[in-house]
Amino acid sequence: MLSRKAQGTGPRKPISLLLGLGFIVLGLLPILKSFGILGFTIGPLPSIVIWALLVVGGVFLAFDGIAENMSFMGLSQMLRNLTFLFALLALALGLIPLLNSLGVVGFTLPGILSTVNDYLFTIVGFLLIYGGTQGF
Repeated sequence: MLSRKAQGTGPRKPISLLLGLGFIVLGLLPILKSFGILGFTIGPLPSIVIWALLVVGGVFLAFDGIAENMSFMGLSQMLRNLTFLFALLALALGLIPLLNSLGVVGFTLPGILSTVNDYLFTIVGFLLIYGGTQGF
C-alpha cells in the first residue's frame, strides 16, 4: 500500500554527496599538483575551516556507516568498518585541534595534519560519495 520508493532518501544523502565532492576537490587538487599533473591548486584555507570540515565530514561519514542497509559479511562489512575507521579518524583530527584552540584540551596534534590532510580528504570524499549514493 505504501510506496517504498522514497525510503532512505532525505537530506543526509545529498549533503553526503556535496560534502564528498568538496572533500575530493580539496584533497585531490593538491595531490595532482604535487605530482605535476596540474599547474594550479586551491589557496590555503584557514585551519579552523579545515578542522570544522573534518568534524562535519566525520559525523556524516559515521551516519552513512550506521544508516546504510549493508550486509553483515563480505565486502560490504569491510567497507562499513573502513567507513567507521575513517569517520573516527576525521573526527579525531578535526576535534582535537578545534578543542585545543578553544582551550578545552591542553594538547594538540603535531604537524601531521598537513601531511595527511590531502589523502585523508580524498578518501573521506570517496567514502561520503559512496554512502550518499547507496539506496538511490
